[in-house]
Amino acid sequence: MQALITILLADTLFAHTDILSDHIKNDKSFHCKQYKTEKELFAILQNVSPQVLIYELTWPEAEDNFAILRKIHTDYPYLLIITIIPDGAEELIESVLQLDVFFYIHKPYDPAEINIAFKRTRSKINSRSSATIIPSQEILPSFYGMIGQSQQMRQLFELVAKVADDEFATVLIRGESGTGKELVAKAIHTHSKRKNKNFVPVNCAAIPDDLLESELFGYTKGAFTGALQNKKGRIEYADGGTLFLDEIGDMKPSLQAKLLRVLQEKEFEPVGGLKACPVDTRIVAATHCDLEKLVSEGRFREDLYYRLSVIPLNIPSLKERREDIPLLLEAFIQTYSTKRGREPLTLGPQVITALMNYEWRGNVRELENLVQHMSILFCGKNVDLQDLPEKFTVDFDPLTPAYLPSSPVITEQTEPIEEEPEDIVTAMTDISWKSGQVDFNELINDFERQLIIQAMKITGGNKKEAARLLNLKRTTLLEKMKKKEMQDIWEE
Repeated sequence: MQALITILLADTLFAHTDILSDHIKNDKSFHCKQYKTEKELFAILQNVSPQVLIYELTWPEAEDNFAILRKIHTDYPYLLIITIIPDGAEELIESVLQLDVFFYIHKPYDPAEINIAFKRTRSKINSRSSATIIPSQEILPSFYGMIGQSQQMRQLFELVAKVADDEFATVLIRGESGTGKELVAKAIHTHSKRKNKNFVPVNCAAIPDDLLESELFGYTKGAFTGALQNKKGRIEYADGGTLFLDEIGDMKPSLQAKLLRVLQEKEFEPVGGLKACPVDTRIVAATHCDLEKLVSEGRFREDLYYRLSVIPLNIPSLKERREDIPLLLEAFIQTYSTKRGREPLTLGPQVITALMNYEWRGNVRELENLVQHMSILFCGKNVDLQDLPEKFTVDFDPLTPAYLPSSPVITEQTEPIEEEPEDIVTAMTDISWKSGQVDFNELINDFERQLIIQAMKITGGNKKEAARLLNLKRTTLLEKMKKKEMQDIWEE
């Protein structure tokens, strides 16, 4: 017997009799969960794990519907999101497409559109293998906020999914500063069974040694001067959840011994306490240091090192995955333009090439800071090579062939495409008039389909270039492809 598909939607969408609610009520393959408030929505997402979310972009209970959708899309990348857009609000379509939602439907509802939406939903869910937690094609290019399509990042995403499935083993994340170690730790927590409990980050290098112990273990009333009441430590606060210890290599030896006991005995003693307290906390540690070297120098406990590195995860530096730079640029530009309510800037091909040749000692954090800087100075403008800070161009050769990705943040390629569509009007040559009449709408639909197929073949599946060839807006082309159920033929 086929498992039910769990659909989550607002109770207001289900309360009234209309095409959408009737379709869901009458379809025995669906199990419906309803939410009334934003808090209830996220509670159901965490506890029930539905496969589909139907979200109305004019939902009155939310202050910022797009902010909610962005968070859901980041935290639950495996969830199929169907958005409802009011007729006449075409300006919302571009924003919805940028969110990369699974499908959108118009309101008032079109029966054909509803049928297509749910047909594609069933097909997508049925194609997923129940044996795989997250298929690789589902976790790219963004996986819990981490962005990348390089082989190194694909391997990292798959490893994170496997590690998260084991909720007890400790994990040691190794990587240079700015590579996103906390993002990896959050992904492990969010994808695990501990996701409903606290994720507690602690930067061991940022808290003075004399305070770190009480921050981690808490203290009892009267433990020292000024301890006027009991205080819960971060280890206890992370009970049932995940404790992320960043820069673990900077922890002093006396604290290393106490942490080792937490790992071995699953208990801790607050500062000034006389009784050990049991705790169920998964520890994920991170460092940019060479812990093995610190062990050999006697600066880090060997037994703690082996306890922490049960599962080591290595994050590649940005210069080791340069092919991901255009993706990261596009994501950061969208983030900061949306946050400030400004027009996104565009980058010329030579700018991209210069940035891909830069060393990026600060890794992804340095790249994000550059985009934030440029978004303030050049919003809505095209950024050329001379607009970049000098350090990004001082070692760059302007004669280097320009990188030309098909990305909305990149200036469009000015060279015309030489290939011309062949047989573009063949749809009109085989019309039979013997019956005295033709099905005009069907012929026009077939002709449009052939035009789209020809344009997509010429551009190698690049929908932006195909829209330019057809003299259409990209959103119009995508809407036509959706109506004709052609979206799965070419995946961007």
